[in-house]
Amino acid sequence: MLYTLSQWWPLIPVAIFAWYWLTAVKVKELAFQAAARRCNMENVQLLDDSIALKGVKFQRAGNGNMGLRREFAFEFTSTGNHRYQGWVIMQGSRNVSVELPPHRLQ
Repeated sequence: MLYTLSQWWPLIPVAIFAWYWLTAVKVKELAFQAAARRCNMENVQLLDDSIALKGVKFQRAGNGNMGLRREFAFEFTSTGNHRYQGWVIMQGSRNVSVELPPHRLQ
């Protein structure tokens, strides 16, 4: 049985959404791993074992290609009494930076 383009057309948005969703899940996991590594290096505790997407936008990467830049937020503590918010910035599936604001030392 041969299908025409008009029969496949409704599936294209579904395929694009599925591709975006699977990519987003992978990038979120990579961002979480980057945050966990940085917290471990700084001897602080990553709280809630979670990271939250705060923004997505198109941005040109260092190699000149357009891609999605995703910003994630996470919370950490150094003393157990105060919560601080850190950020992970991802360009595509590449970690651009992990930022921790000034915080109390133990």
